[in-house]
Amino acid sequence: MRIRRLFPSLFLGAFVFSPLAALAQYSQGQSFLGSAVPLVAEGDGTASTSPDSSQYAEGVRAINESRWADAVSIFSNVAKQQSSHADGALYWKAYAENKLGQTKAALESCASLRESFPNSHWKDECGALEIEIRTKTGQPVQPKTLDSDDLKLLALNSLLQKDESHGLAQIQEILNGDGSARLKQGAMFLLSQYHSDATYAQIVRISYIEGDVRISRGPEAEKASGAAWEKAAADIPLETGFSLATGKGRAEIEFENASTIYLGENSVLTFNDLHTTSGIPYSDLALLSGTVSLDVHPFAAGELFILRTPTDDLSVTYPHKFTARVGAYVDATTLTPRGEGDLRLPQLSQTNLPPGQTIALREGKRIDIPASADLSAFAEWDKWVADRIAQRDAAVSEVMRDSGMVTPIPGMADLKDQGTFFDCSPYGTCWEPHAVIEQERAGGLQTEPVPSAAQASSRPAISALAGSRAPIQMFGYEDSFPCTPGAIRYRTERDPTTGKDRLVDMLLDSRAAYAPYDWALCHAGSWIQRHHRYVWVAGHKRHHLEPVRWVKSGRTVAFVPIHPYDVKDKPPLNRKEEVFAVSNKHGLAIERVKLDPDHPVELLPVPPKEFRTAHMPPLSRAEEPRLAAYALKDAAAGRTTLAKSPGIPLNFDHKSQSFTMPRQIMQGNKSVTVNAPISNHGGNLQSHGGSYAGGGGFSGGGSHGSGGYSGGSHSGGGGGSSGGGGSHSGGTSSSSSSSSSVSTSSASSAGSSSSSSGGSHH
Repeated sequence: MRIRRLFPSLFLGAFVFSPLAALAQYSQGQSFLGSAVPLVAEGDGTASTSPDSSQYAEGVRAINESRWADAVSIFSNVAKQQSSHADGALYWKAYAENKLGQTKAALESCASLRESFPNSHWKDECGALEIEIRTKTGQPVQPKTLDSDDLKLLALNSLLQKDESHGLAQIQEILNGDGSARLKQGAMFLLSQYHSDATYAQIVRISYIEGDVRISRGPEAEKASGAAWEKAAADIPLETGFSLATGKGRAEIEFENASTIYLGENSVLTFNDLHTTSGIPYSDLALLSGTVSLDVHPFAAGELFILRTPTDDLSVTYPHKFTARVGAYVDATTLTPRGEGDLRLPQLSQTNLPPGQTIALREGKRIDIPASADLSAFAEWDKWVADRIAQRDAAVSEVMRDSGMVTPIPGMADLKDQGTFFDCSPYGTCWEPHAVIEQERAGGLQTEPVPSAAQASSRPAISALAGSRAPIQMFGYEDSFPCTPGAIRYRTERDPTTGKDRLVDMLLDSRAAYAPYDWALCHAGSWIQRHHRYVWVAGHKRHHLEPVRWVKSGRTVAFVPIHPYDVKDKPPLNRKEEVFAVSNKHGLAIERVKLDPDHPVELLPVPPKEFRTAHMPPLSRAEEPRLAAYALKDAAAGRTTLAKSPGIPLNFDHKSQSFTMPRQIMQGNKSVTVNAPISNHGGNLQSHGGSYAGGGGFSGGGSHGSGGYSGGSHSGGGGGSSGGGGSHSGGTSSSSSSSSSVSTSSASSAGSSSSSSGGSHH
């Protein structure tokens, strides 16, 4: 008889800081070990005539039935017989003793196994059990004391949970040591999946735009541009408290987990809460009026996506998916599934909805669709959405195949056909844009040596030809590292008369426009030097702050691209290559330099003040949109210009940065009209007084937002944030009946019941 273990990896559920999906994908095909799992017995060619076979099989049944005391007794007898199953019996005896809480006895049984059977494969199984026991008792095993790579990784994972700084330091030792490639790959995986408990603004952007789409980004943007509404543009980050409104236009919005939603014409969408805590995204949106098609794929346990409408709240949780068109009306919410799989609504009488069939909900209950509301004219919209999704899926699949990555990253689709992936062992797979490779082949890349910091400081002062409007000067920058801190920012100056700041100029780095692939490269992966320039190392670790670390050496202050082997609070490894020194004497300047190896390098806790706050890029001003909400009965054939009814006007309140709707209320004996917040039975649909504040992030995408649903807030600057995260509560419910499910509720309140803070690079 042989014991077949029902687990795929060594991490046995103790991998508390790793998304379960990523863990499962990493462990596919691996021969890792584990312990705390159910078991079944099957033949393995061992002679069934062995004198202890029947007893061993009886012990296996006791294990499978959780009869731990019986298992201890049976396997003790088998071990004493010193037959072919004696080594396995000692392991299962220790396993059952641990289940009974007899940890000392379990450790003694494992010691007997190692002493009596030094070559048994069960020795490593006992090693995993010992790591589990000692971790629980507050005495984690030191990875370097173990012989097996599998056990070293298991011990390293346990150490990270008990002593984070020590665990991270040991990861760095492994990555920079002479261990096996397998051990280094496992350590890199642990490092890539490591998340602090800090809360950051989620990585969300407008990934595509067409026609009239306007954006409201809060008081900070209004202060810079002088207008509450601006013309939206592709690659603009979206944050808590922002709003989008469409006229004759449409937009594609990409979330951190590569889910996308598509906003139709004459629609209003607000972003109540977009944050990530411990690497788990939380998204709370409200569709006040109009149409949005969702292609939502939560990738991590604990992830939650909520869409609120004037009548209902819809929620999607991991591991479910949701692909459907949603219509928001003042008296109903419509749902139309699309594509493969059924949309299941467990709280309704029907068990599933086939693709293309529209239903209407009100407060979680199905209602009849009025005969006057012909919804068939959404065919063109549905086809456009389906085509966009198909294009994105094909691009993502191709990039994942070429890169070897197993889960999408933000902006992954934009890497397609833009560059070349190549092996860069031991770091994995690297990527460079076609333009750089072609320039290298043509001999056009700069070949002059990178100056030392001392040589750079002796350059003539940069002439500020345009006074305060001088752009950032980039020396030897090329296109090989796109992620300068605050890659897009604007400059303001104080008006001496009014005392107020006014927009002076927009500062870009050396390129006039950003490449399509910058979003992916600046929000995931890492960088190494190759052929005297930086190349991108494909990786799943998402960066909510710029992918650089700030250092000081002598008088030189510089930023350093993150290296795949970098560890928090340790000097960045790329400091030994070339860094980007900054100067602000005569206009902000950045230059590639080599640090003096004889000078100590100090890791700065925060960036220089010039880079401490990420400003939002100003956009073209736009008039305040004229918006309206409609009743389902007035919907005109799904046409996005609802011309048959004037609708109910939606008004934008600048003070609260939210929308209101006229309502009739009684004051004394009189009926009067007031502008009231748009709400459903769960309360206000929008964030309360959300406004931008924060620092750090590519194009503002990694900066911290403030505001939040039901008063929750996120704020931050430099390297930290506070607020948000923790837990979310309310009237939403989830279902596990299908891989494609959505929950509805007539009331909920989201936000956070606890907060977290942190300043690590993430």
